[in-house]
Amino acid sequence: MDKDRGPFFSNPFVARAARWGLVAWSLIGILILLYAISRYVLRPIEIIFPPLVVALIVIYLLNPLVTRLQQRGVPRVWGTLLCYVVFLSLTGLALAYFVPVLTHQVRGFVSGIPALLQRAESGLVDFTNRLGVHIDPNAFFRSFEPGQGGFNFLGRITSFTSGVVHVALVVVLGPLLAFYLLVDLPKIQRVSTALVPAPRREEVRGLAGTLADTLGGFFRGQLLVALLVGAFCVGGFYVVGLPYFVLIGALTALLALVPLIGLVIAAVPVLFVAFTTSGRTGGLLHISGGWRLALACSVILVVAQQLDLRVLSPRLLSRTVRLHPVTVLLSLLVGGTLQGLWGMLLAVPAAAALKVLLLHVWDTRAQWP
Repeated sequence: MDKDRGPFFSNPFVARAARWGLVAWSLIGILILLYAISRYVLRPIEIIFPPLVVALIVIYLLNPLVTRLQQRGVPRVWGTLLCYVVFLSLTGLALAYFVPVLTHQVRGFVSGIPALLQRAESGLVDFTNRLGVHIDPNAFFRSFEPGQGGFNFLGRITSFTSGVVHVALVVVLGPLLAFYLLVDLPKIQRVSTALVPAPRREEVRGLAGTLADTLGGFFRGQLLVALLVGAFCVGGFYVVGLPYFVLIGALTALLALVPLIGLVIAAVPVLFVAFTTSGRTGGLLHISGGWRLALACSVILVVAQQLDLRVLSPRLLSRTVRLHPVTVLLSLLVGGTLQGLWGMLLAVPAAAALKVLLLHVWDTRAQWP
């Protein structure tokens, strides 16, 4: 082995430095390639990403059921249609129950925003006066208006709600794309496999299976985690008497789709409503609004976070999806910067898929000097 390396690489220090140099330059090349693809390929066609994300999620949710029905003799098109009917029926029943309550709370929240802002302004002035600091509350709250620096990132995260037409396009076109892709998925797999050279087909088929398990495990597991966390938060917010508990619980469930930091982001509207609530609240405990209600909601969010990290995610997410927290945070930062909320939703599964690819290349192709 030392003879193959030659006299230069036979030195352990030089060999170690060469290995780390190979890793560093490989990472730099990958980052440059990702930037070029994002800037010159993906950004001009970014409008297609939300429907594709929805289609991808639907495919990974329903494909195991459709495949199982196909194995039992049900034609794939009828199996897909049956899964869609059941899925849409369950979704319709859930919406029929929650939409009236949600609509009522949205109207109440919108009409109560001026009073909430006024109480927030007076509370901020009282708090800063106790600290001996004097600020202009109007200037402070103007910094959170759209177009100001402090609001830019949040505005990018929530930009997908800016137009009703765009939302309708995503909701309708995403499942429609998923239906056709689900029906023709075996044919797509056969055509894709046929494009691979024969000596590499087994390797590519195994790698594709690992990637499918990784992505499918993430989407199915994370959606179930978000639903359970959202249901827990709705129940908890109702018990402590938080106003608009269904609306804020639904927002918490949506943000819980973002791993690790979703509940941290959800704490902002939760604590804002809790601090700006005055008097005794409803619910079962009738906790007074203000810091007491905020403390109770903080306890609920902390319990929900621990439930997610220690109970639900370890059991519902595939082992191949689990990444180091630093990797998750960096992935979310990159995804949120590039594509807002949709980028954050895809950041972790993309990082997990990249991990699978890099490990495969490392195990099968990499050769140390």
